[in-house]
Amino acid sequence: MKQWVRRVLAIVLLGVAAYEAYSRRHDLGQAIHLFRHLDVPWLIVAVSAELGSMVVFARLQRWLLRAGGVEIRLREMLEITLAGNALGTSLPGGAAWAATWAFGQLRRRGADRILAGWVILVAGALSSFALFVLVATGAWVAGNQGPLASLRWVAAALAAIPVVVGLGYVSGRRSPSVRRDLGRAWGTLEGHVPGAPWAGRVARTITERLRIVRPGASGWLEAFGLALANWLYNAGCLVTCLFALRLHVPWRGLLEIYALTQVSASLPITPGGLGVVEGSMAALLVAFGVAGDHALAGVLLYRVVSFWGMVPIGWGAWFWLEAEGRQRRRARPHPWSIHVHSQGDAPGGAQGPERVRRPEPCEGCPEPARPRRRSRTAA
Repeated sequence: MKQWVRRVLAIVLLGVAAYEAYSRRHDLGQAIHLFRHLDVPWLIVAVSAELGSMVVFARLQRWLLRAGGVEIRLREMLEITLAGNALGTSLPGGAAWAATWAFGQLRRRGADRILAGWVILVAGALSSFALFVLVATGAWVAGNQGPLASLRWVAAALAAIPVVVGLGYVSGRRSPSVRRDLGRAWGTLEGHVPGAPWAGRVARTITERLRIVRPGASGWLEAFGLALANWLYNAGCLVTCLFALRLHVPWRGLLEIYALTQVSASLPITPGGLGVVEGSMAALLVAFGVAGDHALAGVLLYRVVSFWGMVPIGWGAWFWLEAEGRQRRRARPHPWSIHVHSQGDAPGGAQGPERVRRPEPCEGCPEPARPRRRSRTAA
């Protein structure tokens, strides 16, 4: 049922976007006309900012893996990040496909199931938290302008939830009495508030996951800084795209425009937020004083750099990694294959006939049946 609702919403949104594009074809023509005066150096900076966003997110996942005792080269992690981004933004239900595929890639590189799942979960949670911080910060910077003018305290409260949870977790670990009081208070809350038992189960699951790796307070701050830098690099791509077209930048509302657009893009309605990102970002730019044709031009260039330009690169990385994985699997002999060792392999270097050694079984492969010995009576 959810899949059908999602498909219907996607069709409706794409239809609305097509109708809006047709009804505003005059503004669209003027927006495309602005591309003739494109400032190439600023365009190069925009592309560099988008690539920097990918590198920072790859560093975040690599940092989490290193905290769990697994070392992966940055180049490999960047290839996985680019490929996962392409899967997530160009396929229906791409987020699930990207997470599953990235999980398999991390497993092949030495991470066990728990660590690989933990890295994907925590990287996504840190990224979401950083985006909420940008939403709250943008609402306060914009002041009385923008759609969040009357919801600034709500945005600040939502952004503070992970901080409160983290402080409660640290206090509970250091003080048994605080832990008992928190458990007693939460038990009372579960008995009177609908949905509290479900929230408790989710909180306990997250807590158990967080116990896998304990990088410390400074480590978590570094990881959060990387997650925040990922969004800021991408926001820098938007700013430099506006610079490349010599357009007005609404500095006061920039964070709110960018953060709200990314929140709408995270809704699993259309692949990559197609139509949703363009419409919401253009409307918010207009609300903060940018002309309609200028807003359309800036949004189109930003999407060309951050979406349409990254998808082919990501699919190229995906094909490269898949081909490399197949080549490794073909080159690796099966652990139950027969290995013949020469005379020089004899213990102590003694000379003797060639011997056949039985290799160690691989993980997950069943042990082959041993041949039965013929009985003396049968002989």
